[in-house]
Amino acid sequence: MRDSVKVVRAALSEEKKDIILRGEVDPGSLHQLQTAPYQREVLPLAKINTLIEAFQKSTVPDIELGMRGGDFMERDGAFYLKNDVFIIDGLQRVTAAMRLMQLGTGKSPRLGCTVHFNTTEEWERDRFRILNTERTKLSPNILLRNLQHEFPVVSHLFSLTTRDRGFVMHGKISWSQRMKHGELITALTFCKAVGALHSHLGPGRGSKTDELARGLQKIMEVTGPNVLRENARTFSDILDQCWGIRIVTIREGAAYLRNTFLICLATLFSRHQDFWRDKRFFVERDLIRKIKLFPVTDPYIVNLASASGKAREILYQMLLNHVNSGKRTRRLRPNETAPPLDLSETPEETMDQAAAAAGAN
Repeated sequence: MRDSVKVVRAALSEEKKDIILRGEVDPGSLHQLQTAPYQREVLPLAKINTLIEAFQKSTVPDIELGMRGGDFMERDGAFYLKNDVFIIDGLQRVTAAMRLMQLGTGKSPRLGCTVHFNTTEEWERDRFRILNTERTKLSPNILLRNLQHEFPVVSHLFSLTTRDRGFVMHGKISWSQRMKHGELITALTFCKAVGALHSHLGPGRGSKTDELARGLQKIMEVTGPNVLRENARTFSDILDQCWGIRIVTIREGAAYLRNTFLICLATLFSRHQDFWRDKRFFVERDLIRKIKLFPVTDPYIVNLASASGKAREILYQMLLNHVNSGKRTRRLRPNETAPPLDLSETPEETMDQAAAAAGAN
């Protein structure tokens, strides 16, 4: 019995004619869970520490286990699994739970599990493939939406886009897993654009949603919530005045609403003092007229707006050259507080754009 894997608060149930066990792995049995060759390697410590923090603050998703046999015993509400038990899904969570116990914090990790009986390595390997390739990864838009309680700036932007009917992009920004009919851009793209617009005032970029939210929060501490909201509103109004938002029904036809274009335009505004009155974003009428003439329907521009990498730098330079063209004087004046130009694409932007494209189909 000492070598058995103990599952507490457990009960048997039937799923698709198979008997499975649902419960929680007793912390003292975690070290007895085995790994097979089909498993991925343990992630770096930084990733594991993030999971440890999740254990300490809340709960984590259940893991899936496979017992290569059907020999178990039930006693006092607990199940003792007597055959070899392998981790099918959840190696990182198990590693984090064991690490938490080693830290001696007194916190006992609660790790729910689903146990399949009489498995083989072949069956487990196929189950591992299904769980890790066919399930949908959570959209960064939902991750952002769920950060409202931790970062008030996200709550302000969410309210602006979903509740303020006077906002030109009201109801046109997706905070969901997939974009719905009538939605034109994702929440991640919108928040990235707002961050880029204010990047001379604070950390407007972030490789992850929580980093982006934290950077926007620091920016809002500089501008104040009302100014930040109005700047986001003005940015959207400029898009509408120049090329139209209210008239757009199919997002694919509007290159100026694509992630690359929005980031480049917002960065252009941030990097030049002509567009700012202290912390307020402002565009003079003659500059609006000039920006409006930028050929957003030109096939080359459309292709750049749909691309990433070097395309961002090219598009940014074309926007800058266009606004400055025909001017011997009063060319755009660089903003001395702007950080070095960085138009690189983050992994979450790549994922978000792919999801947006899928949602539009």
